[in-house]
Amino acid sequence: MIVEMESLTMKTYSFRLFGGYKVILDKTEITIDYAGEKFLFINKSKPRVKTISYDDILRVDYKEAGMTFGYVRLITAENAPYVSSTYVSQHDENAWMVEKDEISLLNEVMDILKKRCKNIQFAQLKA
Repeated sequence: MIVEMESLTMKTYSFRLFGGYKVILDKTEITIDYAGEKFLFINKSKPRVKTISYDDILRVDYKEAGMTFGYVRLITAENAPYVSSTYVSQHDENAWMVEKDEISLLNEVMDILKKRCKNIQFAQLKA
């Protein structure tokens, strides 16, 4: 689901997996708003919001959903030592998870990131 804000420079994308993520792309930064995950009355993971400047992103690792869930992981100086995987991305605050039917949204987000982040390396990973 795409929600266009009043400003043409800000776009919000919603991804449903693991409680839901909202990815907000602005002119200078990206915000990942994770709703958290609940099972009945037990919180499996807490909600969190992370805002990252495009200048802080060193690399973008992403994997389209297939046999396992897909993900986008923004590599910054703080999480660069850790190898990208589905498990690591699920627990990384600089990442969001993608279902198979959300690949078109993933491609839109990646296109916007590629336009706004000209000197960032993009790595498409295989399962």
